[in-house]
Amino acid sequence: MTPFPSKHKSVALPRRFAIGFIAIVAIAVPSMSTLASIVTTDIFIVREEQPLGEDVYVTSVSGRVEGVIDGDLTIFTGNLVITGRVTGSVTVFSSGSVVVEPTGRVDGSLRGAAASVTIDGRVGDDVFLTAPSVVIEEIGSIGRDAVIFGGTGRIEGSVGRDVRGRTIRLVVDGSVGGDLDVATQKLEFGPQADIDKDVLYRSPVEASIAEDARIGGTVTRLPTQSNFVYGIMLALANVVGFLGFVVAGLALLWAMRRTGSRAVGAVLTRPVRSFLVGVLAVVVLPVLIAVLGITLVGLPLAFIGVLLGAALFVVGPVPAITALGNRVLLRRGGLFGAFLAGAILWRLGIWFVPVVGGFLYAIGLVWGVGGWVLGAIAARRGDPIPVELLPQAMIAESEIPPDWDPPRAPGRAVAVATHAGLPQDDQTLEEDIELEEVADGSSDPSEESIAFFRDAEGDNTPESVDDEADVSDIAEGDVVTNTAEEDVVIDDEVRGQDEEGDDDRPPPSADSWGLPG
Repeated sequence: MTPFPSKHKSVALPRRFAIGFIAIVAIAVPSMSTLASIVTTDIFIVREEQPLGEDVYVTSVSGRVEGVIDGDLTIFTGNLVITGRVTGSVTVFSSGSVVVEPTGRVDGSLRGAAASVTIDGRVGDDVFLTAPSVVIEEIGSIGRDAVIFGGTGRIEGSVGRDVRGRTIRLVVDGSVGGDLDVATQKLEFGPQADIDKDVLYRSPVEASIAEDARIGGTVTRLPTQSNFVYGIMLALANVVGFLGFVVAGLALLWAMRRTGSRAVGAVLTRPVRSFLVGVLAVVVLPVLIAVLGITLVGLPLAFIGVLLGAALFVVGPVPAITALGNRVLLRRGGLFGAFLAGAILWRLGIWFVPVVGGFLYAIGLVWGVGGWVLGAIAARRGDPIPVELLPQAMIAESEIPPDWDPPRAPGRAVAVATHAGLPQDDQTLEEDIELEEVADGSSDPSEESIAFFRDAEGDNTPESVDDEADVSDIAEGDVVTNTAEEDVVIDDEVRGQDEEGDDDRPPPSADSWGLPG
C-alpha cells in the first residue's frame, strides 16, 4: 500500500532508530499493541444488559460500570463508580473520586491515582493507589497486598496479605493477613484491628494502639526521615503535574489540530531533521531572549520569548510523545490515544529510571520542539497530514483493479423499466444504453428494443407531465415523444377517444413514436 507519493527521500532506518530509542521505556510495561477497544466519550457507561467481552481503554469526563467487563479497564476520567464486575484489572487516572460500591467487584488489581478512593466492594488481587484519601470500608476487601501513597489512609475492611506505603495519617481498624510496613506521621490501631504478623512503621511519634487491638507479631518503630512530609508532597505534586500535563497536551492538540498533527508527522517522517531543528531552537531561543533583554526596545519581545520558552518547557515534548504512542499502538487510537499512551510510557521512564529519566525528558523536549517548528511551517504551507497518523482502514489501495468500472447512474430507460416492474437482472449495459438512445430519439431502435417496448405492461396513470414518462404509456403507444425540454403524456383525448369512448381520430403513426416507418 502506498497511500500518497512522497517527495522526501527514505528515512526509514533513522526513523526506526529514533523512535525505537525513545520507546525503550516501553520494555518495562505490557505491550499495548493488542488493544481491543479504545473509547473517547463524555460519559462512559457499561450497562448490565450490555456486557463488554474485551479490554477497554477509555478517556471520558465520568465513568460508571454497572455491567460486566470481561477484561481489563484502563480509564482517564473525572469520577469512576464500579457497581458491576471487571474480570481483569482496573487502571484509573481520575481527577475526582473512584468508588467500588458494595456490589462492585474487580477480580484483578486496582491501580491508579485519584482525588479520593473508596472501596466498599471486593478487589481480588492487589491495590496500588496514590490519592489524598484512601478508604477501605468495613465490608470492603482486598485479596492480596495494599500499597497506599497519599494523605490519609483508613482500613476498616480486610486485606489478605501485607499493607505498605507512605501516608500522612494511617488508621487501621480492620484485619491484615500479613505484615504492616508503612511510613507515616501518625499511625493508629482501632479496637477492631487484627494484624496477623509484624508491624514496622516509621513515624516521629509512637503509634496509638487501642486496648482491644490484636497484633500477632512484633511492633517496631523506626525514626522517620526529616524530609518525610516533603517526600509525600513531592509524590502528590508529581501525580498532579502528570495529570495536568495530560490535560494540557490534549487541549493543545485539539486547539491546534492542523499544526499539532503535522508536528507529530514531522517527528515520525523526518526524525533527524526534527531533532536538529529542535537542538537549534533550544539553543537559539535563550540567546535571543538575552540579546533582546539588554535593549530597552527589545524588552517586550524578550518577555514574550520568556513566556514562549516556559510554554515549550511544559508542552514541548507533546509531538515526540505522541509519535512514541503512535508507534506503540501501531497507528491505532488516533492523535489523542497515541498521546495518552506515549505520555504514560514517557512519564514511567522518567519516574522509575533515575539515571535515564532526565535524559528522556531532554530528548522528548528537543524532538518535540523541533516537531512544533516543522509542523508550524508545514501548516502554513498547507502540506497534507502525513499518512503515518491515519488508521490503516483509511488508506486506499494505490492501484485500481483493471476490471473495475465506476457505478453508472440509472438512465431513463432503466428508470422506466423499473417503474413498470420489469426484471433488471438479465439486462446488460448495452441494452440500457440502446433504450436510452431510443427514448431520446438519437438512434433507431432494433427489433429487440421495439419488442421490449411493445411487450411492457403497466398502468397509464402518470402523476404529472413534468415528472416522468410511464413505461406503460410507452409500451401501449401512449407517449408521442420525449424531448429534452418536456415529457408529453398522451391522455385519453390525445389517443382520440371522445366522452362516449369512440375513437374518432386516426391511430398514431410510427413517426410519432420516433420509430422507423
